[in-house]
Amino acid sequence: MQLPKHLKIAAGCGGAGIFGILFGWVLFPVILKSQLKKEMALSKKTDVRAMWEKIPFALDFKVYMFNYTNPEEIQKGGIPIVKEVGPYHFDEWKEKVEIEDHEEDDTITYKKRDVFFFRPDKSGPGLTGEETIVIPHVLMMGMATIVNRDKPAMLNMLGKAFNGIFDEPKDIFLRVSVLDLLFRGIIINCARTEFAPKAVCTALKKEAASGLVFEPNNQYRFSLFGLRNGTVDPHVVTVKRGIKNVMDVGKVIAIDGKPEQDMWKDKCNEFQGTDGTVFPPFLTEKDNLESYSGDLCRSFKPWYLKKTSYRGIKTNRYIANIGDFSKDPELQCFCDTPDTCPPKGVMDLMNCIKAPMYATLPHYLDCDPELLKNVKGLNPDPNEHSIEIDFEPISGTPMVAKQRVQFNLILLKADKLDLIKDLPGTMAPLFWIEEGLSLNKTFVKMLKQQLFVPKRIVGVVRWLLVGIGIVGVSGTLLYHFKGHIVKFALTPGSAPVTKVNPESNEQTPPKDISVIGAAQGPPKLEM
Repeated sequence: MQLPKHLKIAAGCGGAGIFGILFGWVLFPVILKSQLKKEMALSKKTDVRAMWEKIPFALDFKVYMFNYTNPEEIQKGGIPIVKEVGPYHFDEWKEKVEIEDHEEDDTITYKKRDVFFFRPDKSGPGLTGEETIVIPHVLMMGMATIVNRDKPAMLNMLGKAFNGIFDEPKDIFLRVSVLDLLFRGIIINCARTEFAPKAVCTALKKEAASGLVFEPNNQYRFSLFGLRNGTVDPHVVTVKRGIKNVMDVGKVIAIDGKPEQDMWKDKCNEFQGTDGTVFPPFLTEKDNLESYSGDLCRSFKPWYLKKTSYRGIKTNRYIANIGDFSKDPELQCFCDTPDTCPPKGVMDLMNCIKAPMYATLPHYLDCDPELLKNVKGLNPDPNEHSIEIDFEPISGTPMVAKQRVQFNLILLKADKLDLIKDLPGTMAPLFWIEEGLSLNKTFVKMLKQQLFVPKRIVGVVRWLLVGIGIVGVSGTLLYHFKGHIVKFALTPGSAPVTKVNPESNEQTPPKDISVIGAAQGPPKLEM
């Protein structure tokens, strides 16, 4: 039996609607998820792998220095007054080298290399990098702190060493150009033959002190970031490729072959999260983001804050902070005991970088309020000084990231060393950095074309097909049953009918009614 033409149309429209529902809400999400699993893994065939190996654009690396305006007063125990100078903007190019894939456990090993280029055009107004700033002498203050902690009886000898190495310093402050301190380095004169200077310089070389480059003729060169510029980090990092399970992509498994650290206690030694350069897809607001920071030797767990958008793409914003080690049970393993934990928002980096430095958020944001009382010139602002990352949740792509951290030291007060015997003994800021990422138009366009354009097309098509199905089926059914509908409408009794009769009057109305007046006979004509 052959169906009428209009019923064939109804069947086609119904099929289109059903296909729209199945494909748009069932099949396409499955296909998209399967495709993303392949694309987000660190397979040699994916674009993500190429970007993971070498980020094809420069990150923003900004440094803000604190210039001390009252060194003479601080030397006598006064409260430090600082003025922020910056930003000093550098283009940071990051790549991974010596990469090896390991099929047996779906891992990959690599080393890191960063290259920095100073950009005065992007730096603060008028900043050239040659500005001289006054700042606590990081190397002298660091050595004094370590000796005071481990061998306080040697402080007197250390003072003699300082006089030889640093040419009879009048105070504990360093007056230096910014670029020299950050990258070019300042010369430490270790070509002295006196016992104290020679002993200290030998100890520095033996311990491979942080930030020192050993040059010919017993000259040492000290800088904050010079050793990182253009050199390969010796540490070998092992992460999951995510080919077998995409939710493990980028997860740190080991560093230098060790499955955990040995500088902290218990869980604080574990590697938790990714290496910070790639994240798993399908992120939801409830998911815990984790990444391991090699610079701070710890993992961070940002938490969801709010919905945001970037260049027309919906994103989720996550924020993080240093934490309160004494009150957070998960962070107490960073301290010897809860009673010896640093103040809220402060992390002791001694075990990590082998230097007596402390990490906080810039301007002591989210820190113990007492820290702000011990220094003047700081103004914490969550919009300028917090750690925040905007993720595109489906692909797990960080669209915007601002990782900020401030480095501080204690202005140690010790009677056995004249240079520091009258210092206030409080924590003081040195500088803070912001490592920023903002995907440019090229990569945003690529993400839109590969992910959001197909999604939008499918979204339009599925509703179009469902609409065609509903309208087509409804229309043809009306056409098919139009006879029954008309018959139903015209059948007696199919609807209630009220008979209307004229009102009856006892007096019979006149037969002739004039619209002008009473009826009259023809006019009488007079001759």
